[in-house]
Amino acid sequence: MEPAAAAAALGLGALRGPAVVLKADELSPVWRLDTATGTWVVKSLLPHGDYWLADVAQTGRLEAAAWEAGVAMAEPLRPETAAAGMWAPVGDGSYARAARFLDGAPAPAPVPRRLAAWAGATFAALERLAVAPDRDPAGDYAFRFHPEAEWDEWLGQAQDLDVLDAAGSRALKDIAVRIAAAGEPAVAAMPRRLVVHGDFSHLNIMVTPQGPKLIDFDSGGPAVPWWELVAIAIEMGAPALGVMEPDRASVEACVSGYADAGGTVRDTGEGAFTGMLAGRLSTAAWQLWMACGHRGGSPETQAGFARDLRGSITALTAMLDALPVWSSWLKG
Repeated sequence: MEPAAAAAALGLGALRGPAVVLKADELSPVWRLDTATGTWVVKSLLPHGDYWLADVAQTGRLEAAAWEAGVAMAEPLRPETAAAGMWAPVGDGSYARAARFLDGAPAPAPVPRRLAAWAGATFAALERLAVAPDRDPAGDYAFRFHPEAEWDEWLGQAQDLDVLDAAGSRALKDIAVRIAAAGEPAVAAMPRRLVVHGDFSHLNIMVTPQGPKLIDFDSGGPAVPWWELVAIAIEMGAPALGVMEPDRASVEACVSGYADAGGTVRDTGEGAFTGMLAGRLSTAAWQLWMACGHRGGSPETQAGFARDLRGSITALTAMLDALPVWSSWLKG
């Protein structure tokens, strides 16, 4: 998909200069386009399955409601034609979306306390919108713990393809078993879920001259708000979700900002991390499938997912080991 074609399909008007590549991703490129209607960040992708249409439709409802409620965020372009959420079909099975370009820079990590408190309060504002998910909870892949036999099959393929060595395969199998043992009962008794942003990280907080703004709702989906807030708080304290020891002050500032803004605080034990661990394990499974070539992509793309997978194994190991300490921070 060429950027000019995406701009035309989205109704952005004629380009007023060359497209600037912000992300040269083979499967989902991102451009900055200067057009007759302003400057936009435009993304394009080819969905991997019909499930994606339902996912982005409910996320689009959250993004639209957030913008109308005055949440500090990038202005989304709401397509006038038939669309899935904020995504419009642009030909050849591809979809594109646009959001107003913001002049600024991503928040540093660890996120300073005042900005971490803003993040917590902003997430509480999204929670108040109470956008209910469309999907039956039983079909939510973010909380699906795959049977050991499936992991054995996938990890055997990963070793055959040199995606992981034997030690890496054993580590990921152990991680999957440990998370499932703790997560399955928590999910069975799962509190009410709402549609959430899904990627509320320091990289998606844009610090602008007008103040911090939230960007990139593209990974949204159903979650327990408290579980999601706990994951956000840990991310505010450290980049790479567990590879580095988080800054306690940033974590506590995010939780306090959320609570002070009326967020729903629940269990502060290790069960509070169920959403973070289940989500990261789901990401690792996706990286495993991509690295093994089950979802297409060039050899270079598959190699990139293999590197990301090994990083996820390191991060998940660190997260599991750190849970007792992190849960003590939530109690504070």
